[in-house]
Amino acid sequence: MAKKSGESGASTRGTAASEPIATGVFAFEGDWETDLRDPWSIEPMLRALEVIGGLDCIRRNVATVPELEHYVDKWLQKRLAGYQVGYFGFHGDPGNLWLDGKRYVSLDDLGAMIDGRAEGRVIHFGSCSVMRVSEARLKEFQENTQARAVIGYTRDVDSDLNWAAFEILLLEALSRYRQTGAPARHLRENHGHLCDKLGFEYIY
Repeated sequence: MAKKSGESGASTRGTAASEPIATGVFAFEGDWETDLRDPWSIEPMLRALEVIGGLDCIRRNVATVPELEHYVDKWLQKRLAGYQVGYFGFHGDPGNLWLDGKRYVSLDDLGAMIDGRAEGRVIHFGSCSVMRVSEARLKEFQENTQARAVIGYTRDVDSDLNWAAFEILLLEALSRYRQTGAPARHLRENHGHLCDKLGFEYIY
């Protein structure tokens, strides 16, 4: 049964207890701005994580549904099993990821793409408000994907520096801990004000 952040207990579904939750991140990044000359990207943050957290990172630009399907399939290949975190960096609203200003993918759509192949992996939505849906819907998404954990935010985060700092803290915690619930407990205990400000949710 999925649990929300702050609950006791832990699961190690799909991963040996002696291994960290994550050693790598596969990032899917959409068009943040309609003006493509705008340089804002999650790439500098990922490069910092490679240095600070020792995480291997792959990043791919995604602007269409076929591109997302293509790279989701790549991420879920056995040879990329070391990239346990699927990081979805898009604009969002409750239950949806916006690939650009016109195209979006719902949690149901993404769950169908993954189709139970994410066992042992973590799905993280680095996006505004995607997790602001019912707990039942989030649990259904987790069950449909078989993800070890589903992480994200219930509030609008935009490119706020607090959000960027928290993303680094979160991903670094995933690389440090072995028990699935440990990163959520660590973040709640040490950075609770940011968890509340961003509407942090951690389903496992």
